[in-house]
Amino acid sequence: MILMLGTPGAGKTTQTRLLAERLDCKWFSMGELIRSSVSGQDRSEMLAGKIIGDEVTLQIVDKALSSFKPATQECVFEGNPRSIPQARWWINQINNDRFSVRGLIHLVADPKVAEARMVARGRLDDHDDNVIDRRFEEYHKSIAPTLDFLKNHGVDVYEIDANGTIEEVEKAIDRALGVV
Repeated sequence: MILMLGTPGAGKTTQTRLLAERLDCKWFSMGELIRSSVSGQDRSEMLAGKIIGDEVTLQIVDKALSSFKPATQECVFEGNPRSIPQARWWINQINNDRFSVRGLIHLVADPKVAEARMVARGRLDDHDDNVIDRRFEEYHKSIAPTLDFLKNHGVDVYEIDANGTIEEVEKAIDRALGVV
């Protein structure tokens, strides 16, 4: 399994889809899983740029992966873990041989580049400057400690400059993972 995180608007969904195609494997998007799974107050908070709680998030992750055999099959999972409790859950799954993680790709894009991409992609929740700012705040508050936690527990984390073209980022990911 390959995990992928990154700044808002860094191209995570684009790059995970392309990577899954190159590896001919399953692709999971936390954003899409959440958008299709949450309703009510959780959905309102998500559309306002807030992060869904760990318990709900991990239930969604566990359900998505329950019919898949990630210990023996390759897959790409985008957008999780985003907090220490989520990272702890992933490490527990790895330690219990439920998953084997090849590494985590961390896409980093300049905020101006990322904001332009977010506005261009046309999602309803990407056209509010306050929502975009809140996403970046949440990202900086939660992702750095999560990446450190994963590194300290043996997960290889590959920092990728996501400011380039789709093809440039794709090549950088392939180099990091040793994909030919």
